Amino acid sequence: MYTIKHAAQRVGITTATLRAWERRYGVIAPHRSESGYRLYGDHDVAVLRSMKQLVDEGWSAGLAAAEAIRLARTQPSPEIAAEARGDGAGPSPGFAERLTTAAAALDTTGLAANLDQVFALGGFETVMTDHVFPALEKLGDAWADGRVSVAGEHLASNAVMRRLALAYEAAAAHGHGPRIALGTAPDTRHEIGLLAFAVAARRHGMDTDYLGADLPIDDWLGVIDDPGLAAAVLAIPTTADIAASAAVITALHDHRPDLVVAVGGAQQSHAPEPAVRLGDDIAAGARTLADAISQKQR
Repeated sequence: MYTIKHAAQRVGITTATLRAWERRYGVIAPHRSESGYRLYGDHDVAVLRSMKQLVDEGWSAGLAAAEAIRLARTQPSPEIAAEARGDGAGPSPGFAERLTTAAAALDTTGLAANLDQVFALGGFETVMTDHVFPALEKLGDAWADGRVSVAGEHLASNAVMRRLALAYEAAAAHGHGPRIALGTAPDTRHEIGLLAFAVAARRHGMDTDYLGADLPIDDWLGVIDDPGLAAAVLAIPTTADIAASAAVITALHDHRPDLVVAVGGAQQSHAPEPAVRLGDDIAAGARTLADAISQKQR
């Protein structure tokens, strides 16, 4: 059990904010010691962290409280509870196994519950980088060796995409900085990483136009004709996407040498110069992109 001061520190909010959320929204109901002091358990801390994450993503406090209470009803497993307490370090093998199992069983409810639980662990960028991306890589391995069907892989991937779409809309209030366009090259259809980066970029203050997958080169050139556009961001997720992505990146640079062209994804090292490589951490990548835009605009 934690005092109000220690609980607030674990969540990352002030004691005044904790009291206000408790009083106004009934998000938690702490115990009382024999002396009348509030005492908070691990479950209370996890619920408050979930609410804080949503507020940080742009949700109103009232809606965030209602969603945090709903998520709490999913009864997190012991592994999730340990992660919420900070007992674990790095990627969560338990989450990866649960996601793969639910995908193999075509278990929509199980997928939703596990995604609810993992997104309650912390901030968006940390959850994606430390938990969701590694779990999706394991899911891909399970599909490749036949443990998960194409239908199961699509079911899980689309469940994640829906969460990212919600996070993208929730982050809209953050994006008032330099304008960027995000999409993939022709015939490049894997876009989970790109959409996750779009969320991180919005949360970092950028104004984003998310164009999605499989964009023809002529369309890309039409998009960057807008002089107000500061950067174009592509993803190269697989080796099959390298050639088409390189062609788009070269065309963009030749058409507008003043434009920042940045690239992420597993095969980003194959991007031609002068593309800016964003790395594997979406939060750090957003900072890298912002720095590159700032340098170009000087």
